[in-house]
Amino acid sequence: MKIDRRQALTGAAMLGLCAGPVLAQTQRTRRGAGSLSATSDDVVAFGEGLALMKRRRDDRSWARQNTIHSRNGQHNNGLFLPWHRLQLLHLERIIAGLTGHAGFAMPYWDSQEHLTLPSWITDEDALLYERQRARGVDVLDFNAARWARSPYMSRLTSDDFETFAGKLPTGAGMVEGYGHNYIHELVGGLMKRLNTAATDPIFWLHHANVDRVWATWHARQPASVYPDDWTARTLNGFVGGQGEDTGEWRVGSVLETRTLGYGYDQLYPFPVFNVPEMGPPGAKRREPLGGVVYPMRAEGAGRGGLSVTLPAEAVARMRAADDTLMIAGAGSVAYAATEGLLDRSIEIRMHCGGRRISLGSSPTFLHLREGEHAHHGGDYILPFRFGEEVLNLLGEGDAPVTVTVEAEDLAPEAGRPPAQAVALDLSLTLTESRWA
Repeated sequence: MKIDRRQALTGAAMLGLCAGPVLAQTQRTRRGAGSLSATSDDVVAFGEGLALMKRRRDDRSWARQNTIHSRNGQHNNGLFLPWHRLQLLHLERIIAGLTGHAGFAMPYWDSQEHLTLPSWITDEDALLYERQRARGVDVLDFNAARWARSPYMSRLTSDDFETFAGKLPTGAGMVEGYGHNYIHELVGGLMKRLNTAATDPIFWLHHANVDRVWATWHARQPASVYPDDWTARTLNGFVGGQGEDTGEWRVGSVLETRTLGYGYDQLYPFPVFNVPEMGPPGAKRREPLGGVVYPMRAEGAGRGGLSVTLPAEAVARMRAADDTLMIAGAGSVAYAATEGLLDRSIEIRMHCGGRRISLGSSPTFLHLREGEHAHHGGDYILPFRFGEEVLNLLGEGDAPVTVTVEAEDLAPEAGRPPAQAVALDLSLTLTESRWA
């Protein structure tokens, strides 16, 4: 049975029956970091709460929140978004209880909107300062610092569930694999490692924005977008405002922020990154007439990179394309989740005749299989895609077109073993259409 959104909005009484304790109905508003100052109530509350939690040794301590994330946090799968929503929600309630700021809501920081980190988290005398960050992070333009981007990375109006949120049991979605991972890498220091990331206050501002991206996508989707087996999953291990175990949370009960007692001052303002279609005068849309699908796969056998060559027939059709040919490429790359994948950037590129374009670029952020993280088994899987923008690469002639993946080493001085590529999968769909 699918989740009925109207029922989900009827109140927290139903929520309490299926998702742990009944939550207070005070509506908290999460605000953008760029609109706040060091004296803003939520910034003051966060700083006071951090200081109090760092002094504690019980379940409401700062160290305990990091342990919850490092041991139980869901990554590289379709539970990434609801799990982090719940941990952030619980931290807000702990801080509200400890500080007396009953309406505390975590600020969000969006690197596309605010570009640099706020001074109230980078100044050395700020309560939210953390010295273990990358050099120069206090003045870094994060949007400019990203070393690759694609207009097809995030499409919040049209992404399907698995593309956006990830797969079960394993496989990151676009939100986790790209925008999320980059911030962890660029902030550096504690944020680069999963077992320490939640100790940096920036972690929480970043994940508030990730949650805001989900809220934006959710608002544009029908309730039926969520698979039944996903909404039926449960998550646990969270600590409540009084230090209590809050029990089991059904994923299907945490889809609406309003029922959880919070909202955002504004939703994500960049819902579409791809260029609008441009057809003949008077035409409004392309109607598909039929297409061909070309599946491709390469397996790794332990090598650090992989490649597939597009079929010559498909490349010839793309070279002859006019504006009636629809191009949709979707794929994934898998690497063994071992120490050799730490401090890497997975780079997916298309090559033709000495030219290349990026199809995806993602710093790694992963649980290792060994020891306490053994329950996070499975390969590290990153999605990618492309569309008509690849026509700019092909040009004329008969040069072959290949898609390659490499795990580039961001810290070669560490001397880690090479990353182990497992598989590269790609499905290219060419669809003939007409304008109407």
